[in-house]
Amino acid sequence: MTVKELERPSRSAGRVPRHAARSVHGRPGRYVATLGPYVAALALVALLVPLHRSWAAQVLLVPLLLIVPGVILLRALRVPGRVVSSFPVYVPCASVVVLLCSGLVVDLIGPLLSIAAPLRAVPLLVGLEVTCLSLLAASVHAPPNVAIAYRSLARPSRLAWPLIVPLVAAAGALRLNSGHGDSVAVIGLSACIVMLSATVMLCRRFDNTLLLVTLYAAGLAILWAYSLRSDLVNGFDIATEYYDLQQTVLTGIWHTSHHGDAYGAMLSVTVMPAELHALSGVPNLLVFKVVYPAIYALFPVAIFGLARAILSRRWAFVAATFTMGQYAFAEIAGFARQEIALVLFAALLAALLDVRIKRRSQWALVSLFGLAMVLSHYSTTYVTITVIGLALPLQWVASWFRDIPRVTSTVVVLFFTVLAGAVIWYGPVTHSAASGLGNLVQVVEAQGPDILPNRAPGESLVAEFLNGNTKTPIPAAKYAQFIHTYYATHRPDITPLPDASRSRYALSNSAVPVPPVKWHFLYGVLSVSLILVVELGNVLCATGALLMVLRRKASVITREIGLVALGAVLLLAVLRFSGTLAVEYGQERAQMQLLALLSISLCWMLQRLTGVRKRGQATVFPMIAVCLAVLFINTTYLTGVVLGGGTSDNVANNGEAFEELYRTAPELASAQWLGKAVQPGQLVYADEYAQLPLGAVTGMSPAHGLITDLTPLTLNQHAWVYADRTNVIYGRAFALYKRNLATYVFPSGFLDINYDLVYTDGSSEVFHR
Repeated sequence: MTVKELERPSRSAGRVPRHAARSVHGRPGRYVATLGPYVAALALVALLVPLHRSWAAQVLLVPLLLIVPGVILLRALRVPGRVVSSFPVYVPCASVVVLLCSGLVVDLIGPLLSIAAPLRAVPLLVGLEVTCLSLLAASVHAPPNVAIAYRSLARPSRLAWPLIVPLVAAAGALRLNSGHGDSVAVIGLSACIVMLSATVMLCRRFDNTLLLVTLYAAGLAILWAYSLRSDLVNGFDIATEYYDLQQTVLTGIWHTSHHGDAYGAMLSVTVMPAELHALSGVPNLLVFKVVYPAIYALFPVAIFGLARAILSRRWAFVAATFTMGQYAFAEIAGFARQEIALVLFAALLAALLDVRIKRRSQWALVSLFGLAMVLSHYSTTYVTITVIGLALPLQWVASWFRDIPRVTSTVVVLFFTVLAGAVIWYGPVTHSAASGLGNLVQVVEAQGPDILPNRAPGESLVAEFLNGNTKTPIPAAKYAQFIHTYYATHRPDITPLPDASRSRYALSNSAVPVPPVKWHFLYGVLSVSLILVVELGNVLCATGALLMVLRRKASVITREIGLVALGAVLLLAVLRFSGTLAVEYGQERAQMQLLALLSISLCWMLQRLTGVRKRGQATVFPMIAVCLAVLFINTTYLTGVVLGGGTSDNVANNGEAFEELYRTAPELASAQWLGKAVQPGQLVYADEYAQLPLGAVTGMSPAHGLITDLTPLTLNQHAWVYADRTNVIYGRAFALYKRNLATYVFPSGFLDINYDLVYTDGSSEVFHR
């Protein structure tokens, strides 16, 4: 058998003979029987949209919008039903493709038809229905094997019990928002950890469908515990994304030109959520807080399906669970655009490696997923281009001494489709590249790679590499000195008050209080165990990727996954060393994206080391369950709840994340008041995190003139100052200077003496002079 024959099965496999196809589709009644359910589903959507103010209609419309269009698209592409059944994430990802496409077409064509606000329910519904009916027409002669078997849904009660866990986690988040204790939140996250650890031990007793539901439920519990906190969206970037969504909904139209505005150029934060809001009736805020996490929770489900190509069910489950155990998994719920892009990326990889799909259908599927990813998130796209671009020459080199094709056509199609899509969309279409890749190029030219910028004097490269390129604290006095020098040189237009330099107004440190550790020994053991698990996992990920390529008896698909994983290892190594790239690319988020591959190489390595003997596995899997439990206990911040130390806002109404990111209705009201009061050209100040409510409700941001260096020596004589809940109640402010975080006493004394208090609601204030 030749190498090309090994690459994919025979072209005749799964193909229906022509005479058989005629016998199936030869009678008109057969078309009705085949397409009837799809037409009925589209009719149901059309009937429910006018009723979308009812919560019952909303509950039905959201899953319908995320299932029906995708099933129809996959049918039109002739993707076999057994492929879809084995990898159900294809369905919502294909629905995202249809929603993006139909919404964009309606948005662009609407003004040509004298529709001033095309992103409203009626035009969007017409566009979606026409798109789906056109796809149905194209699928009339699809072979019978595209039918999807729904036998696994015959026992929904048996599959639904894990979904209780995310409901408990959601209730815990809402109780914390209401000022109640953390007991329900802790119960929800603890149940999630117990459920995952128990499933690792009892995996052989569960079928694939129940494993998928368990993964989805656990992921959704972790995400809702984070996303449902706060009266606003919870996170940094998502506050700006929410403003872009609000503007799209209010105006009813999205414009292509977004010079220097990478967020506004992404359809995942503009057109698609506006379409989901208009058709389903779900409020804008809940689209980001509830619906998007429900989509993103499919990411570990996709990893399980992808891993099943080369791993046993048990190890595939471990791979998906390990990915959920990272800090960045929940934090990505604060990046709406990346939530969508990551699920598309995982589905793209699955389609890329799935030899059960015919070549032309495979080309079309990876191209559509790739282009949808381009429209959803620029950084995810850049990482994909880099990793696939590295995999192409690596595969060519490996083919000279291992049994693998020189070039895989689908990989080439994917690479050039995504590359061309990125160049066109971020360039001549939206002109947004200046704030994405263009900004990266400028920064690299200005400061070089900036190797491990946070390394302390005398600290070894190995120690700093383990710590990574993360934000480091800086004393308030040092920050004040740096920022005053910078403003004196680069901002001559700002004139501080004469008494701003008095010693009484000098900045002083104000650390966020941390509860004392109750049991130092156990706390230390858990902390060290977390480091060991993570770093050992990193080593095994890289080693596994290399051995997947070099091992003589490895299958072709194993080598292909290993090659892409090896490219991921190279990219993450560069991001870990380079401070410049780590800031611009988002090191932790890039790692989360690439864990779709690296978690598989990790578990492939462990599977090879443990073998298939029951005696060996009886020892290994309890250890794996313990390691995963340690990972989750730390990354969900349950350690801080039980033993003291730092916590996050998913389990507490205190701590650093709570002070930085948690937002209340009064803060939003004061921000909205300020947005109406400020005149064009006037300067507005807010600290690093007080900018979030301003950005969410007014669009003010550093890119649009907002100044986040709030110190007496940087305040202009005539300026507006916005103080959020943390500034007013806790008397604390934050500043970020070259990835150094300063936490200092809010200069309320200086403001009270020199500025007028023009707005207050007890928890937020506005000053002006």
